[in-house]
Amino acid sequence: MTTTQSSYIFRPPSLDNIEQIEGYRKGGFHPVSIGDSFSGGRYRVLHKLGFGGFSTVWLARDELSHRLVSLKIITAEASSTCNELKILKHLNEIATYHPARDHILSVFDDFTIEGPNGFHTCLVSLFAGPDIAQICYSPGRRAGSRRLRGSLARKFAKQVTLVVGYLHSAGVAHGDLNTSNVLIQLAHADLWSDQDVYELLGFPVTDEVRLWSGELNNMVSAPEYLVEPANLSSLESKCFTKKILLVDFGQSFMLHSPPPQNEVGYTMSYCAPELYFEGHASVWSDIWALGCTIFEIRAGCQLFETFLGGPHDVIRQMVQTLGKLPEPWWSSWEKHDVYFDEGGKPKNYGPNNTRMLTEHPLIEQLKDIGSADNESITDETNIVSTNNVRTEPVRDSILEHPGVRLTEEEVEVFEDLLRKMLRYNPEQRLTPSEILKDAWFTTSFDDSAAISGSNGLAK
Repeated sequence: MTTTQSSYIFRPPSLDNIEQIEGYRKGGFHPVSIGDSFSGGRYRVLHKLGFGGFSTVWLARDELSHRLVSLKIITAEASSTCNELKILKHLNEIATYHPARDHILSVFDDFTIEGPNGFHTCLVSLFAGPDIAQICYSPGRRAGSRRLRGSLARKFAKQVTLVVGYLHSAGVAHGDLNTSNVLIQLAHADLWSDQDVYELLGFPVTDEVRLWSGELNNMVSAPEYLVEPANLSSLESKCFTKKILLVDFGQSFMLHSPPPQNEVGYTMSYCAPELYFEGHASVWSDIWALGCTIFEIRAGCQLFETFLGGPHDVIRQMVQTLGKLPEPWWSSWEKHDVYFDEGGKPKNYGPNNTRMLTEHPLIEQLKDIGSADNESITDETNIVSTNNVRTEPVRDSILEHPGVRLTEEEVEVFEDLLRKMLRYNPEQRLTPSEILKDAWFTTSFDDSAAISGSNGLAK
């Protein structure tokens, strides 16, 4: 679809955190409204949990068990193969028990529905909880100013690594590792009543769908209104467990049958350099994405950001953080001489004496964790979210206190681990079993000693 106004059917919604509205077309999303029922009336939609490029996810009531479930409705085009279901069935066929299986969100029911946009595969799981990205990226706060406690972040990172190792041993690469696909399991949330849901999450925030003409939508391909995902980060810390669940296997692939060249599913910020320059995904692409994910779990912000940017921005940040790319990647990158000299050093000033770049080494980024804290918004004053649910003060049992920095010891150990995971040469990256043996996971860091003021690194 072109970007001209005449090619669009719908007006852009006023809500930001919404799926692509033009995705409501033949082969695209299935239109859903609050109160809709599926599978012969068994699943009744109460709220929205999220969305992706190939699905929308809804909080629903299982009228048979009376429990809350997550109802994932896949686009019609993606339903034709339903890669996620195939991968999960493959994992279920492995007879040997592995502790990592407890950290994979299982599907207990699946069915197909027919709608105006085609046939859609629906996957049903127990309602689990918010993803780590939702916990860390909260409206009104700077990236990195809201992050998990150090000990909890390391625990979650270890669990994610355990799952990735299990997947690889089963011949599977996740294919889209990022913090949006790592959920923090809630305690007994599947037993909430309908009243509990709306008291804790607020009522759904909606936005009417309008055509380009300004008229209300009268097309069956789209819903009457769009629904903003519930803000699960507003829940009290007592609702959370210390267990993560890895989700979304829609981009996963068997190691013996990787996706075709340049058809990988990794999110841009987590793409390994070989994906940009060669387009080939492998088990090592998962390790790179895992390194980016672990950094984000600990730091509360992305290692390589893509806000309003593109692939060149990610590659530029790689070089600023990790150094010059190897050949032939360096010479084939058309922007290398725009940002850097031939030694890989940033050009401080560009045309017309405009300020360009500086180096931002990995170790300096680790030392900076906690520097984005803003006492004016991380004090004991609650913040009201868009659905009028009050968020909890940051000073609670799962989020880090403002001003806490990493100790010198952790910075040194963590940098060493990340550099071994983020090596440019794919086959030189650590395996999951090697990662789990690393000192960052086996050392008991004294987080209580990691509080500092504005003078920098904690001692």
